[in-house]
Amino acid sequence: MQWDFKLSDFEKVAKIKKELDLPELILNLLIQRKINEPQLIKDFLSPHYSQFYNPFLMKGMEKAVNRIIENIQKGIPIFILGDYDVDGTSAVSLLSLGILELGGKVVPYIPNRKNDGHGLSKRSLKKAIDTQANLLITCDCGIGDSENIEEANNLGLDVIITDHHLPGELLPNAYAILNPKQKNCTYPFKDLSGSGVAFKLVSGLVAKLKKPKLLWMKLLDIAALGTASDLVPLKSENRAIVYFGLQEMQLNKRPGLQLLLKAGNIRNNEILTVSKINFQIAPLINAVGRLSDANIVVRLLMTNNMNKASTIVNELDKENKKRQIIQKKIMSEALEKVAAYSKKTKLIFLKADNWHPGVIGIIAAKIKTKFKRPTVVITFDQNGNGNGSARSIEGFNIYEILLNIKSSLSSLGGHPLAAGFTLQKDKASLFKDLLMEQVNKTQIKLTKKNILLDGVLKISDINYPFIKLIQSLAPFGSGNPMPKFALKNLEIIGNPIIIGSGSHLRFKVKQNEKSLNVVAFGLADSYADLIIGKPVDISGFPEINIWKGDKTLQFNAQAIRLSI
Repeated sequence: MQWDFKLSDFEKVAKIKKELDLPELILNLLIQRKINEPQLIKDFLSPHYSQFYNPFLMKGMEKAVNRIIENIQKGIPIFILGDYDVDGTSAVSLLSLGILELGGKVVPYIPNRKNDGHGLSKRSLKKAIDTQANLLITCDCGIGDSENIEEANNLGLDVIITDHHLPGELLPNAYAILNPKQKNCTYPFKDLSGSGVAFKLVSGLVAKLKKPKLLWMKLLDIAALGTASDLVPLKSENRAIVYFGLQEMQLNKRPGLQLLLKAGNIRNNEILTVSKINFQIAPLINAVGRLSDANIVVRLLMTNNMNKASTIVNELDKENKKRQIIQKKIMSEALEKVAAYSKKTKLIFLKADNWHPGVIGIIAAKIKTKFKRPTVVITFDQNGNGNGSARSIEGFNIYEILLNIKSSLSSLGGHPLAAGFTLQKDKASLFKDLLMEQVNKTQIKLTKKNILLDGVLKISDINYPFIKLIQSLAPFGSGNPMPKFALKNLEIIGNPIIIGSGSHLRFKVKQNEKSLNVVAFGLADSYADLIIGKPVDISGFPEINIWKGDKTLQFNAQAIRLSI
């Protein structure tokens, strides 16, 4: 795998450096990310609340806000329904809290994955009617639910859609639609998450009712949870939501989030990052949505009662452990099925009865990653109802292929690299035949993925002020990745240590009399290159390691090679 380096714009760097006292390496990093004017750089390095856009720039906002205020003033309940993942539950929670704070009555509700499927369902509509609501708001879903929204209209329910998924050609006949991706929407930023759109609705309500901005500011922690977990680009307004939301989260004001951080083994003195949210918190929340009832997540995020929050977090932890056991068993069975496949097979197709539908997406993703081939996994219940998940690789648009054979499916949603669908068991054979026919005539356009680095460092460049400057570019995530650098011609000091049950390495390197500790997660295969006495290059990023209260500098290696 080749290491490529981003080009430097020396002329632009020199021009901006005259105005801003920043290291050239940092300026070049920002310019590479199209943050290439002095004021843009100042705004990026020092986010402020004025970076949030006027919510009324979003198409449908005025109409949605006025309709919600009508219910608030009349004391009529508002039924708020959302998806069962972190983004959906966060959106329902923050919108419910916002409307409650404004004096409204709300009934938050998360449909059951198994019984209701994704988005609106007739069962959910019945629940809404039973609560005496005449207004239903969707969160992180609804843009593809035309049939059930028409049914809602017939039942006397006005529907406001808040969603961020790509709309189809024909929009549902809803009372109002808030989705920055819809046609003729002038909202400046199109990549909000579901919880981001719900957050803008709250800020619109606050502005219209002339309430203090503090009302929406204190909901940024929940908005950040949903935004970070949904892997939307951390640019523009998303970055502001996550930047301020992580700060709000670390203040430990909300019992549910405070206990979630503790359950995710995140200590009070740790810097909260997007990766910690995604790998240590999101799985706890998603597990309950996959296996049982995600409504308890909403109750957790909305409660002010520490005892109640503690009981719910314990339940989430149990569900996550249960999910891990189920996932391990199904993964073992799936790998047995994959063993029968030829290495020349372009797509791995797995189906089984009674695999838990809540984990088949994870199974498909793991099989795809392990065997580097598109993967489709389907499970059927005892009534012949099937749930399917597809995961693909770069250069192979699985959603487009499934769209071509949609007639064999009951429902379909997704994007080029991932899709979900439902089908009946009696159509499974036809579906597989049509799928493989499409796959066999589709050429996989494999792209060679080189390592793209932001520059070359010397060990002498790495110190605490430099790392603090790098951290000022955070939060890091999709659209704003952690900067990565190369260290070249390094001498290995002593013997590398294999850690983490044989998967990881720790070692020390030296360059021009300066030394540095290195940790290399998942790179135990590079051990042989480190013990032959030849110089090596490593790519990754510098960081501060905290162990038992002591701080040390180290380099987090993402790749290792013999020096060229």
